[in-house]
Amino acid sequence: MIEVNERVDAPSAPQTVWDLLSDPHAVVNCVPGASLGEQHEDGSFDAGVTVKFGPAKVNFKARVALELDAPAMAGKVTARGKDNQGGTRFHTTMSFNVVAQTDGPGSTILIQAQVEISGRLASLIETGASLVVKRMTAEFSERLAAHLAGVAAG
Repeated sequence: MIEVNERVDAPSAPQTVWDLLSDPHAVVNCVPGASLGEQHEDGSFDAGVTVKFGPAKVNFKARVALELDAPAMAGKVTARGKDNQGGTRFHTTMSFNVVAQTDGPGSTILIQAQVEISGRLASLIETGASLVVKRMTAEFSERLAAHLAGVAAG
């Protein structure tokens, strides 16, 4: 099992950050290699993401469900899927919370996740997971900040 505990600082007020994070289409635009497909009757989505593990690129397809608690500015994302060749399966549960920064304007997104991986690529993914998570978090933070700057300017 891979455990993720990340913190993303954003230059905008908590409500502005929450508004973005509660919109799945806006979030996908902040995740490199991610796509959002059809929404199902139960509210879940088909989704995909391409992740680079060293020289290997792996395409994952998933069913993603989102639970939002607007008053608490908290959410939970559950994803279950497999790689494009079907040899590796995963189940992810991630929770996030938007809080005001105490030392100035802006917000912090606290992220906790657990990822279970099984199958052909499990050892490759688990070995490189911490580096990949750090890289993807940095890219997400940059895109989030750029998106929020566009919201503030518009």
